[in-house]
Amino acid sequence: MIIANPIYDVVFKYLLKDVEIARELLSTILGEEVISLDVKPQETTTENTASSVSILRFDFKAVIKTKSGERKKALIELQKAKQVFDVMRFRRYLGDNYRKEDLILDDTGQSKKLPLPIVTIYFLGFPLDNIKNAVVKINREYRDVITQEVLDVQEDFVELLTHDSYLIQLKLLAGKSRTKLEKVLQVFSPEFKTDDNHQLNFKGDLNEPLVQKIVARLERAIASEEIREKMDVEDEIDRIFERELSKLALEKDRIIAAKDQELEAKDQELEAKDQELEAERQKAEALLKELEELRKQMKK
Repeated sequence: MIIANPIYDVVFKYLLKDVEIARELLSTILGEEVISLDVKPQETTTENTASSVSILRFDFKAVIKTKSGERKKALIELQKAKQVFDVMRFRRYLGDNYRKEDLILDDTGQSKKLPLPIVTIYFLGFPLDNIKNAVVKINREYRDVITQEVLDVQEDFVELLTHDSYLIQLKLLAGKSRTKLEKVLQVFSPEFKTDDNHQLNFKGDLNEPLVQKIVARLERAIASEEIREKMDVEDEIDRIFERELSKLALEKDRIIAAKDQELEAKDQELEAKDQELEAERQKAEALLKELEELRKQMKK
């Protein structure tokens, strides 16, 4: 089944504009039911023209039903980057969300403007150096530092100052689909790549209803001339990015080689001075021996 490749920003954005698909996808990633979902107007695509690095960002305001049955509001920040990213961009966007507030009912039923808990999800089109797992959750725990006991508590003060994160490394998604999440994320798997980078030949599990919805939408995407043209533009941006990276790598190698030559010349200079000092030391030792011999002769 031929579908549009969702690694492209334009396709990924088109996919998540279907709020029902976005809601079910986020529910599957979080492992908790997202009851309702609003796409915040701060949804942006940020590009650095100097490096052509693109980061696609979505801010969702969600009502989540936890495993304990509690309902809570939260901000879900989803970001996607195809190339190795500048981590400060991610930190800056996260800082923006920490400053936002929303109306929440307190225990007395009064409406108050308070900050929302934050969950971050990162779709990465490049591998991380030290994490070899396709999907990783980085979560919080309350631990008594003295006794090392894990505390079964939650505190609003702490919840609003920290957050859970999910890392999804798209290039590591190939392989067996053991869970619903893996079956859903198969639509991003590089194992279905074709000669045309714009499309995948999807052969994953179509028995999962959410997969069916995603695949149907990605079929419509590949049929759209406008989306295909925007994918061409992304390809050109990627080519420029790769060329700039190659230039930077060559320049880096040139600078390192020049520094190595400079250090080698200094090493040779120091070696020559060492040899000169050694020769002077040997001369001084020879003179001392001669003086010692003269003293011995004078004593006779």
